[in-house]
Amino acid sequence: MLLLGGSAVVNALTGVNIYAASFLIPLGVIVYTIAGGLKATFLASYIHSVIVHLVLVVFVYLVYVASSELGSPIVVYEKLVTVTSQRNCIEPLSHAGQACGPVNGNYGGSYLTILSSGGFVFGIINIIGNFGTVFVDNGYWVSAIAARPSSTHKGYLLGGLVWFAVPFSLATSLGLGALALDLPLTESEASHGLVPPATAMALMGKGGAVLLLTMLFMAVTSAGSSELIAVSSLCTYDVYRTYINPNANGNQILKVSRAVVLVFGCFMGVLAVALNKAGISLGWMYLAMGVLIGSAVIPIAFLLLWRKANAVGAIAGSIVGCVVGIITWLSVTKVEYGRVNLDTTGKNAPMLAGNLVSILAGGLIHAGCSIVWPQNYDWETTKSISMVEKDKIDLPTEEFKEEKLKRAKTWIIKWGIGLTIVIVILWPVLSLPARVFSSGYFTFWAVISIAWGTIGSLVIIILPLIESRETIQRVFVGMFTNDSVAERLEEINSRLRAIMSAMPEAERMYLLEKERAKKEEAVHVNDV
Repeated sequence: MLLLGGSAVVNALTGVNIYAASFLIPLGVIVYTIAGGLKATFLASYIHSVIVHLVLVVFVYLVYVASSELGSPIVVYEKLVTVTSQRNCIEPLSHAGQACGPVNGNYGGSYLTILSSGGFVFGIINIIGNFGTVFVDNGYWVSAIAARPSSTHKGYLLGGLVWFAVPFSLATSLGLGALALDLPLTESEASHGLVPPATAMALMGKGGAVLLLTMLFMAVTSAGSSELIAVSSLCTYDVYRTYINPNANGNQILKVSRAVVLVFGCFMGVLAVALNKAGISLGWMYLAMGVLIGSAVIPIAFLLLWRKANAVGAIAGSIVGCVVGIITWLSVTKVEYGRVNLDTTGKNAPMLAGNLVSILAGGLIHAGCSIVWPQNYDWETTKSISMVEKDKIDLPTEEFKEEKLKRAKTWIIKWGIGLTIVIVILWPVLSLPARVFSSGYFTFWAVISIAWGTIGSLVIIILPLIESRETIQRVFVGMFTNDSVAERLEEINSRLRAIMSAMPEAERMYLLEKERAKKEEAVHVNDV
């Protein structure tokens, strides 16, 4: 998805061929992932996240506070009211597809409401699809395994809250900004992810384009590196070491891992080219992800949390659920619209049906198999997973005690479910009585958006530095105290002495200057 959207945005802003962009974007990711591995991915992810969130804050403040075209929630509100109430689509339009007239499916035809049938359907599709892209993405599991046990659960919950700033603060502000500015965007361009760059250029000109390109590159390369590491981990440990060479040592694992990174990175580029050639957009792919991978969500959850979960049932549920979901998706498309193509399959009704059937069918099949043929797994084998090489682990033993892990489970269930209810259910329900937002209510909404984006960005930038301050301190101290640095300093001193001995006049001037500095310091001390 990121390559589809990334290549489209790069093409729109720079004119680079979209197929070339599809290959150039993964190229840099392949290089530093092969060279640095998981550590490089973690470091790059932090640096990239810092840049992404700094740009996020700039754009959010630009829409609601700083720009001359918009610059305040009141101006944005008034322009959005004008779009739906004063443009009747009969007068001469400024461009094809101009935003005008009431919005179908929205209460009062307004953009300024949470009462939207289309928004409700998209919300369900979005939740199912994001369940799939998280649960089925091995990148999340690799990061969780690599992290400190006592921090993982809190880190993921905090990360989710910080990530929410991207759709809530950034995407909403730039999307509403595009409508308020009446930008000449077609439905196809919006589906390809070109709304943010259009708004950025309208508000900041070339500077906005540069900022957005920087943000895009950071996001795509960070996510791409995580995916390369995730696929490499699966292929090396779960395939190569398990079935091909069980006695593989560290060097062999590393070679296979690097080969997989290279091959899969090239495959990502080829796939992006093929999807662009087929006319598949970022929006279409985003909606379809739940249909394609949602069937594995509930089986994965069962495997982690239910001792009766059956392995064969999980595989069957994932595969059959996906097939049934696709059949439902295409069947509803044919019944509703009479033809099956990219346009009709991307409509809300078929996508909703396919997503729901996929995730529910996968769960029901797995649950049925597990009830009839329970596996009664006790998780003991997970405690005996052998490492390729016995690295020294500097974590205290209490990190791995089962009591501590159980407390972490209780904590994440309480706060995870609680925050889910607040954000997914309570928040929208409390917004329903407002119906069409008033100017004051929209201003309140914008202030929350600004605050969420700002606080989230501060957390993602500052908190890792605070938590890693001891490690950072050791690194900087080591830079100036270890043997290799001392040897290099001694070598520099030797060279300087050789230069001074070859230039007696330079040495004499150095000694005179040194003596003068000592006298000035002595005078200063006496004066004090």
